[in-house]
Amino acid sequence: MNFSIVMPVLNGARFLSAAIESVAAQTDPDWELIIVDGGSNDETLEFADRFAKADSRIRFTSEPDDGMYDALFKGFARATGDWLCWLNCDDVYAPWALSTVRHHIENHDCDWVTGAPGSWDAAGRLRSVRPAGGYDQRKIAAGWHHDRLLGYLQQESMFFSRRLFEKLTPAEIDEIRKMRLAGDFLLWRRLAQHSPLEAIPSVLGGFRRHGANMSSANTSAYRTEVMTTNPFTPPAFVAAPLALFWRMASAWQMVKLADRAERNLISEAAQKDLP
Repeated sequence: MNFSIVMPVLNGARFLSAAIESVAAQTDPDWELIIVDGGSNDETLEFADRFAKADSRIRFTSEPDDGMYDALFKGFARATGDWLCWLNCDDVYAPWALSTVRHHIENHDCDWVTGAPGSWDAAGRLRSVRPAGGYDQRKIAAGWHHDRLLGYLQQESMFFSRRLFEKLTPAEIDEIRKMRLAGDFLLWRRLAQHSPLEAIPSVLGGFRRHGANMSSANTSAYRTEVMTTNPFTPPAFVAAPLALFWRMASAWQMVKLADRAERNLISEAAQKDLP
């Protein structure tokens, strides 16, 4: 089993090297990184070429595209891995991300996993971890996870199987790749029609907040595009208590997942110490 990581980029030289290095630093070696450039005019291609020459698992292409999600699906079309994910050129993976996902899927029958959402700053410091560990498949499919209700799902922590991805219809793929900002929101809704989302009690990857992020700089436009998908959006007086209850329940679920993982770790360590 191996992982295919797609990295769409356009003029992303500022953080590109750090993003690629976070992939190269993975303790699990069975991955490929497909960098899909949309026609950059900064140092992006120079950096991508340097990394590709140094590591045969990294390859890149550069050609005009019709936006980030068009580039993303071009990358998925070139992917060969059993599990798929993508990392934007200014975000990062924790070094243990892929090995942690591998350990989980080897011990669970699942097609879609995520970690505890993390946020990094411009200097590469992990600044926050959100305790979220409980997700309802029907609520994701109905579009509850937006900023006016349960909060967005973190793309940088998502990993899904090829067999799940291949359940998307051509019409669904076309709909997602035409979106400018919120294609991830729609993708989660479509994947949730076929599989639950399982949480791992560990930080796997995260969003780098530096002020110039596409989604941060276009928060209002992102929300507007989300709303074009007709998500479940109750009145504010209903949404607020629902959101509070979900955050508390999800945090408690993360505590239970962490406790279970700790017990398993203790048991595994004890077994290794047996003569």
